[in-house]
Amino acid sequence: MTSYAKNSIIKGTLILTIAGILSRFLGFYNRIFLTNLFGARELGIYQMIFPMYMVIFSFCCQGIQTALTRQVARPDFQSARSRSCLLRTALYLSVSLSLLCSVLVYCFAEWISYHILHSLECAACLRILSAAFPFVAVKGCLVGYYIGIQNSAVTAWGQLIEQIAKIGGVYLLATFFLHGEPKAYFAVYGIIIGEIVSCAFTLICYKKRKRLQSNASVCCHPASLYRRELIKDAVPLTANRLSLTALQSLEAILIPHMLNLYLQDGDVSLILYGTLSGMVLPCIMFPTTLTSSLATMLLPAISSEYKSDHMRSIRSIIQKSIRFCLLIGAASSLFLLFCGRWTGSFLFGSETAGELLFQFALLCPFIYLSSCLASIINGLGKAAVNLFYSVLSIGIRIAFILWLVPAIGLTGYMWGMMISYLLQTGMLLLCIYRFVSPTEPVSDSSVSASFSDISADCSSFTDSSASS
Repeated sequence: MTSYAKNSIIKGTLILTIAGILSRFLGFYNRIFLTNLFGARELGIYQMIFPMYMVIFSFCCQGIQTALTRQVARPDFQSARSRSCLLRTALYLSVSLSLLCSVLVYCFAEWISYHILHSLECAACLRILSAAFPFVAVKGCLVGYYIGIQNSAVTAWGQLIEQIAKIGGVYLLATFFLHGEPKAYFAVYGIIIGEIVSCAFTLICYKKRKRLQSNASVCCHPASLYRRELIKDAVPLTANRLSLTALQSLEAILIPHMLNLYLQDGDVSLILYGTLSGMVLPCIMFPTTLTSSLATMLLPAISSEYKSDHMRSIRSIIQKSIRFCLLIGAASSLFLLFCGRWTGSFLFGSETAGELLFQFALLCPFIYLSSCLASIINGLGKAAVNLFYSVLSIGIRIAFILWLVPAIGLTGYMWGMMISYLLQTGMLLLCIYRFVSPTEPVSDSSVSASFSDISADCSSFTDSSASS
């Protein structure tokens, strides 16, 4: 790998990491603000729409965005017009799908709320949210384009601007237009404002970049080739992400429903679910900010090392990645064990959140390590194996939700998460060991020399849910 490429990756990683940390802090402030404005019950209703949001995002955007990133980064698709052709194709596909989803969600909001989310109070939130899908699609394609050309500054600024617009929009609406008791759907307007502002910013940056590019560049291939290559790459990616996201969404949807069977009180169930999904899990997933931006920028480097058959370098990367995630996970677990109760009370004014943070503390190393190992498997070209392990892990958690949550509450969900992540981590470790088992010892100097690649492809498989 050239020094220029390494510097570009490191610079982009640092930019995305800083932006990610700032965005997470803003996201925490937003949750604290919403908790104080609406209360835990309305926050629970607000959180219930995100499983549906993530399914639609996976269907309309995620696979197409990832495919666009890969195609734009190809050496034979480097001309400005080639990349523009790829972007236009991605926009056409993604925006068309998003418009279809917007119409369907708006028309069938009550049916979705009653039969899938099991709460008619989500219908108003879904109708408002449907207006955001086209803007999400446009922004997603532009983000995929910028990641493909390794320009992380626009993506980073877009994240920050989206969070600021989301928080500022809800604050202004609550200050000047809120009458009576605040409801969950009011917060959804913040999502729309954030997506519109972020989409406009990213689009303006692209238009400015396009004007600065030379008009002399020509496409080396016919336009049909770009469309064919993009679709060929996007279809399996979309299918994999959609199936996985659907299972994750089912998991999230079942939790409040099974809690209702345990508590026999719908309002208390929504309060507890809002505390778990809107307070506890974002705190636990906060450290993934340290690795997800590295994964975004270093994926091309991993692929390059693998295609060049540099197994010694890959083993060094894997070793350092595992150590890094274990260190972050151990530190997070210790912090939550000793300060989890205080954190819940201090950040959210909720003793329940503090108690859940304490109970879920031991999950941190396994969550971070499993996401790292899953990303390594993807980088090694074993995406199908990774998908199987992930589906099995989610299936175990769903089984525990159906079996134990109605009997013992969220403690049953915690045990399901523990067992599923333990099993997934063990299977991934075994698969990686069999694939890259060392034929010679890796020296300390070689590990140090690969420091710039230490967390290659970590946490790209995570989710995004914490970004909700």
